[in-house]
Amino acid sequence: MMPKIACSQIKKDSLFLHYLLAKDEHRDAITLISQLQTRYPDTTQQRLELPYWKGLAFYSLKKLDSCTFYFSKVNASSQYFKKSVFLSGISYSYLRNINQAQKLFLAVDAKDSLTRAIRTFELAGLNLLNRNLSVFDSLKNHFSEEYYPLQKQQSNFSDYREIIQKQQRKSPLKAALLSAILPGAGKIYVGGQLGQGISTFIQNAILGLQAYEGLRKDGVSSPRFIIYGGLFSLFYLGNIWGSALSVKIKRQEFNDKIDEQILFDMHIPLRTIFN
Repeated sequence: MMPKIACSQIKKDSLFLHYLLAKDEHRDAITLISQLQTRYPDTTQQRLELPYWKGLAFYSLKKLDSCTFYFSKVNASSQYFKKSVFLSGISYSYLRNINQAQKLFLAVDAKDSLTRAIRTFELAGLNLLNRNLSVFDSLKNHFSEEYYPLQKQQSNFSDYREIIQKQQRKSPLKAALLSAILPGAGKIYVGGQLGQGISTFIQNAILGLQAYEGLRKDGVSSPRFIIYGGLFSLFYLGNIWGSALSVKIKRQEFNDKIDEQILFDMHIPLRTIFN
């Protein structure tokens, strides 16, 4: 049996640790936990849930590599084990280690309906991040409307799926062809403002007309035709190339923004359910 003095000290250490965490003094909490890990044997560390609290402190500080390490040390018998797995999974998702996140979510013991609903939701989010829309659709069919903390985010996921599909339909080749046929049209197709497309068209039209007038009046060797013809060719080809490139740039900007929204929505139910 552990001596009363030792039990009293353990209780004091535990109370002080929880005080630091409650005050959001996460760095001090990590320092204290490190000291306690050298002071107490593994059995006492597990009883105090030190791996979980250290992982949670790193998680709160957004030190995701560190938090996943300590969450992995949480004992399977711990009351915080399931929460640790899910928080570790969302951390790997933010780190873009989708395969590891998926392994963790799939390994969750989902005997109860709430855990199954959370796991399905998180896996659906991962497949949106990976743009696996067919797998997402399959998981979406198993969404549960029973749990309020999941309802809004599940609806958001469905909206994101439609937006992603529309974005994927936009083609750099089509943007280039439209710009070749009608300068400025590719920019409008990509998602630019109408004024931007009209401005591009006017620039090319003016240069093209000047080049044509130089050719018609002064011939192919005239300085006027050579200058305006060169400028028209430069602007015309630049308009085609720029439109194709704009699709890729817009797609990357879109992907970054939608991924941020997906990750945010993946995190909200975990924070609500497990707090």
